[in-house]
Amino acid sequence: MENEIIYNTIGKLIKKERKKKGITQEELALLTNYSLSFIANIESNTYQSFSIHTLYNIANALNISIYNLIPEEKDFIKDNYYLICKSCNNKIDIPREIALSLEVLGSILYTCPKCHKKKMSLHL
Repeated sequence: MENEIIYNTIGKLIKKERKKKGITQEELALLTNYSLSFIANIESNTYQSFSIHTLYNIANALNISIYNLIPEEKDFIKDNYYLICKSCNNKIDIPREIALSLEVLGSILYTCPKCHKKKMSLHL
């Protein structure tokens, strides 16, 4: 699982909880002693890493449990798994379960059904 996805998902949960409480980003920054730009980066899709302690401080400022800011596994599941041919750019969508199974197999070339060359690669 990519770090970017985890942090962006947590950022969305922070934003959702903050808005639910009627608190602005500026107010959250003051409550946590973090800069406005740091809070804004966490809540945006800009990759911003932070510590568990930071997450705890934000949860405290929002008067919620830190568990409200921890995403469920289903929040990380991507829907767009595919094979793409390096020769003809043919793209084949595949189910998540098959994609993850193929990922375990590692570097294997797949035959493209369109151009029949063994140049398809997996994209997760």
